[in-house]
Amino acid sequence: MLKSILRIGGVVLVGVLVVGAVLWTLPGTAQAAYGGRQGANRGPVAPKPVSPEPIPADLNPKVLSEQEADALFMALNDEYKAWAVYEQVIADFGAVRPFTSIQKAEENHIAALVTLFDGYGLEVPENEWPGSIASFSTLAEACQAGVQAEIDNAALYDELMGMVDSPDITQVLTSLQQASQGKHLPAFERCAP
Repeated sequence: MLKSILRIGGVVLVGVLVVGAVLWTLPGTAQAAYGGRQGANRGPVAPKPVSPEPIPADLNPKVLSEQEADALFMALNDEYKAWAVYEQVIADFGAVRPFTSIQKAEENHIAALVTLFDGYGLEVPENEWPGSIASFSTLAEACQAGVQAEIDNAALYDELMGMVDSPDITQVLTSLQQASQGKHLPAFERCAP
């Protein structure tokens, strides 16, 4: 009888070890099995480092000149305005192309600029353009306004690039300008009379 109990106990122990080893090797399974979940599908959350005092400006590699900060604010304001113009066109005429797709691109442009704002510790201003854009009489008029907006946008980026030295800002501004000239402008030219 004692041999049977020991044999069953040994089989159970081996089974527990095998199941434990399998669970341990599967990503996230061991953590979930042992109640270590820290959020649904988010994985473990690393603690944020706490800095007792801010990094001095002369040691912070992400320091902007006032001129560069102005350039970022001007770029973001222009992207906000473009987004609001395309939002007005969609409100006037429905979800028409190319306005819907270009408005989504403007959202990406805004996100790229916001990333720079965050990286340099700048407060991101609100978009004050929605609700201040006049309605368009015709879709053709809206398309022509899109052509002019993209021409103006490209010229603004030429000016802004002369205001910045930081390679990351230059890269983002160049990318946004290329999208404006290479994709948005031709799309609006095709729909304009």
